[in-house]
Amino acid sequence: MSKLITDIAIGGYLPGDSILHRLDPRTKILGLIVMLIMVFSRPSSAGAIAIAFGTAIVALLCQAGRKIWVSELGRFKWMLVLAAALNLVFDQGDGPLRVVGLELPVSFEAVKSSFIICLQLIEVITLSMALTFTTTPSELTKGFERLARPLGYLKVPVNEFSLVMFLAMRFVPLLQQELRDVVDAQKARGVEFGHGTLMDRARELLVILVPVLMGTIRRADLLAVAMSARGFRPGEPRSEYKPLAFRQSDALAAGFLGGLLACQVFC
Repeated sequence: MSKLITDIAIGGYLPGDSILHRLDPRTKILGLIVMLIMVFSRPSSAGAIAIAFGTAIVALLCQAGRKIWVSELGRFKWMLVLAAALNLVFDQGDGPLRVVGLELPVSFEAVKSSFIICLQLIEVITLSMALTFTTTPSELTKGFERLARPLGYLKVPVNEFSLVMFLAMRFVPLLQQELRDVVDAQKARGVEFGHGTLMDRARELLVILVPVLMGTIRRADLLAVAMSARGFRPGEPRSEYKPLAFRQSDALAAGFLGGLLACQVFC
């Protein structure tokens, strides 16, 4: 399990058969947008509890497992610490916070604001990861393409944009794997990273970047040849192996979002 967790890239897909895996990608994309709006809408206390509860439900439904969630969220711990520290420094509030007779150099409002910001960031990261954990890059691309199809009437090349997005999403884990392979190969040749002067570390970085760049260009060239051999032509209509279709589970997801939205508006 530990090796599996290490190999998961940020934004990677986890195969599964949960209810979120079976949802239409358009439902998940629109649901993510709605929930992100609710996260940053500065709701009441009841609304904030509702969106936090909804985020926890989404995290449980994708069935990723506690170890994977802890590992993935742990990658953002320094970002959360930095966001909280900056907010404590620049948000002065009404006066210093007193705890057990001690006067702290921060205000209660600053502490409260830092907590809210960290909670919002955790919710955003969790929701975004739940989308990528349960949706393949091809499904995401197809969902974005369907949702943006009306822009085609304005002569916007939706198909080309969706293809570029799909290739970018596919190359992120490939680039990570390429980087890992190069680092392991250099360590096997006796290269020790993180030691020596600044110039020595710069040379070590160059030893990694050049092979990774060359490997990425090689993969891109092979991909272009493969697409050309399969008859791909930019702008030409393409058929679909599995057409998208809304199901009963999508209606249930819409009802869940409607309930959260009602709590935000009326509570």
